[in-house]
Amino acid sequence: MKMYFYKAAMGITLGILSLACVAEPVFAIKATIYKLESKITIDSKIDETLNTLQPIHQPQLLANLNKSALIEIGDGEQLTALEVKTNEQGSYYNASMKLKEKVDSDWQSITSFMPNIPNGQTVYFSRTFTDSVWVIKLTGKRYESIALGQASFK
Repeated sequence: MKMYFYKAAMGITLGILSLACVAEPVFAIKATIYKLESKITIDSKIDETLNTLQPIHQPQLLANLNKSALIEIGDGEQLTALEVKTNEQGSYYNASMKLKEKVDSDWQSITSFMPNIPNGQTVYFSRTFTDSVWVIKLTGKRYESIALGQASFK
């Protein structure tokens, strides 16, 4: 009985490991969010300006190709949602930012959409608050396996 259980457990384990070893392409999504005072202006040298600041959030996630991935930051009153979806090959992605705000217990939203962003390219979104501006630097890149995608976050 013990030997049968051992063989069954080994068979299941080997089956799971062999599935895990199959390389499946993934899309690594990195969002770096900066909070700027309203008086700071952003010009054509955006990266130089952002390099002088500390990000307030740096969410990262892996997504399957041709599937939506969602990053949400906020609270019960205001929410910023970033949604990314690649094409089947992962050669480009679409990105949207939804600004959600609760008004009289109902959520209202505004959406910004950027289509057909080439794999690996960085795009920028911004969100204005009363006393500050969030600049969101968003990059998506295809990797041939989960391990390579995870390694890109280091």
